[in-house]
Order: sequence, then structure tokens, then C-alpha cells
Amino acid sequence: MLALLAQAASSDAWYDGWQLAVVTFTALSTVVGWLHRQSKSDRAEMKADIKGVEDRLTANMTDLKTDIARVDDRLTANIADLRTDLKTDIAGAEDRLATDIAEVQGDLKDLKDRLFDDALGQIARYQWQLAATMPSATSEDSSEPTGLAKARIAKEGIPQ
Repeated sequence: MLALLAQAASSDAWYDGWQLAVVTFTALSTVVGWLHRQSKSDRAEMKADIKGVEDRLTANMTDLKTDIARVDDRLTANIADLRTDLKTDIAGAEDRLATDIAEVQGDLKDLKDRLFDDALGQIARYQWQLAATMPSATSEDSSEPTGLAKARIAKEGIPQ
């Protein structure tokens, strides 16, 4: 550009050189202004894009916090339900165990009673056999059971 100006100045066409310089300066000013506006516009767009990304990230973080709170609430509720279920199951098991223990105790009592009754019956039979084999002063006394044998005979209704 300076070369063009120097050439125009060395010739008698000063007017053409100044005209060329003004056109060139105007064209360069226009290009520089346009580039400046573009770079400003690009910066504004980049700032807007960055702001949009920040807003989306903030929204995503808020959604994530909400989701985490919901999951935490569900887990807390599930844990409470499990505790309740376990307490119910334990109480039911304790009730069933108490019932089973009571049944076993009843069965043991029945078994003990039957064993006791059988023992009384055996004793009565042995006493009866013993009394039958032992000589006595009177014949009526030997056929008569005594003590536990009498109780067993009365209870079971054994014929005399």
C-alpha cells in the first residue's frame, strides 16, 4: 500500500494516489471493523453457550439431587418395612415356638402320666402276684391287694 502511495506521489497523479489511499483505508477499516464485530459476536455467543452449559449442568445437578433424595427416601422406607416385617416374623416365630413348647410340655406331661399309670399298673400286678403267692393267715387276706395296687385297681377298674 505504501508502495502504491509512493508511486502515486512520484507521478503527477497525486489525486489518484490519495483517492487510492482513502479507498484502501476505508476497505481496511471496514474489514477490521467487521472482524472486530465478528470477534465480539463470537465472544458473546461463546459466553451465551457457556451460560447455557452452566444452566444445563445446574439443572442436571438439581435433578440428580432430587433423584438421590427420592432414592434415599425409598431406601429409608424399605429399611423401615424390613424392620417391621422382621419384627412381625420374629414375633410370629416366638408365638409358634411358645405354642410348640406348650405342646411338647403337654405331650411330656401325658407321657409322664401314662408312664406313671403304667408303673402303678405294674406295681399293682406285682403286688397282686405277690399277694397271691404268699401264704397268709386267712385265705381272704391273700386275695386282697394293698396300698398302691388298690389305687390302681380302683382307677382302672381291674376286676377282683
